[in-house]
Amino acid sequence: MENTLTHTKTFKELRIIIQVLRESVKENYLREDYKELSKGNNYEDIVTTDSRSMKIDGNYYQYYAMREDCIMIDDEYYHEVQDEDEFQFDTIDECYITNDDAVSVTDRRGDIYTHYNNCNAANDIYEYNDEYYTMNYIEYSDSLVFDCDGDLVDRDDVYYWESDGEYHHEAENDENDEDDEENSNSSIIKNYSYKPMAEFISMPYDAKNVPFFGLELEVERMDKSETSRGDMAKKIEHKAWYFKNDGSLNNGFEIVTHPLTFSYIKHSAKEIESTLNELSNNAYNSYNANTCGMHIHISKKAFGTWQLYKFMKFFAENVPFIVAISQRKLEKLQQWANVEDEDDSAIMYKAKKKDGNSKRYVAINLQNYSTIEVRIFRGTLNFQSFMKNIEFIHALFMFTKESKIITLESFKEYISNSCEYSNLKKFIKLKNL
Repeated sequence: MENTLTHTKTFKELRIIIQVLRESVKENYLREDYKELSKGNNYEDIVTTDSRSMKIDGNYYQYYAMREDCIMIDDEYYHEVQDEDEFQFDTIDECYITNDDAVSVTDRRGDIYTHYNNCNAANDIYEYNDEYYTMNYIEYSDSLVFDCDGDLVDRDDVYYWESDGEYHHEAENDENDEDDEENSNSSIIKNYSYKPMAEFISMPYDAKNVPFFGLELEVERMDKSETSRGDMAKKIEHKAWYFKNDGSLNNGFEIVTHPLTFSYIKHSAKEIESTLNELSNNAYNSYNANTCGMHIHISKKAFGTWQLYKFMKFFAENVPFIVAISQRKLEKLQQWANVEDEDDSAIMYKAKKKDGNSKRYVAINLQNYSTIEVRIFRGTLNFQSFMKNIEFIHALFMFTKESKIITLESFKEYISNSCEYSNLKKFIKLKNL
């Protein structure tokens, strides 16, 4: 409840209010110059806090504070400094919550806090022994892994199977069933936490400072497909990529590339097109599967602060264009890769840190240790759309590196003057963007 200073009716009320004011100043809840700061002595900027209380004439009264010195939780005010032990910042919902509602989550960068309801896989938070951990922590942990059922376990409590690249609760049987081709091929699809040593693949003529791109494409096996997941992965096996299970998919897998330069991707265009066609010809899907997306990673170290600021600002200022380029419906983009509505100072803060997202499901995810991840694209097995997505990210990277004026029109002019982006140009012309 807010202050009653403007509604005093009796001398007794006035006397008590004066005492509360004095005690509030004494305990550093209220600034000593509150009279000068209040508007016209009406004290409209003074509020009643909801934490500690004082006893006067046998009754308890809450401390007063300036509104601007407080944070609000559930319509109640807490002094930002004096009550700092009463609340935490919820990094998922980006708001303050009381300690009673706050759950500590172990992250690679230190503990974060959020509400219990947010502690789930959708926010990349997982539970083990009544403690919560972020995926960032788990990926760099020496002790925690996911077992074959997707549960988080201690590495010492499970066995790693070479045959499928997953952790099990019993030792692997060394006897191989040579007749079971499907079982043999299924080992090519690794578990979600699998992360091999990165192989940086480039062309001999690439400059030393070119950015590397990591591609992730999710695919689903359709009901009419006669090709098992393991057999399908075997058909499209390639030195530049590997395969992982993903809990968000119903009956598919994720294709993940090693870090590749743009030149190598263009050089391998025929192999990529052949792979996409092979998936399609074997009744695998990506575009029309609601579970699938395409993500593109870029080397974090390739970005300077100012360039990353411009890169993120382009997304924030051109949402209709981003929606069209993504080929997603707006509601799906908001669900899986929301373009955050932030002011310049917030964008610059994140650009300086190359970090800062509290949520993974945003258009530009900064949570990964060594990459900037762009998550906007709808899954696709169409070669032109696949290349369009890569060309857009490469073009925007180069544009924000070379240009000072970051507008949509100047970006389109930059593309039109380049011979690198034929699929992107065709898409923009076709969609009249």
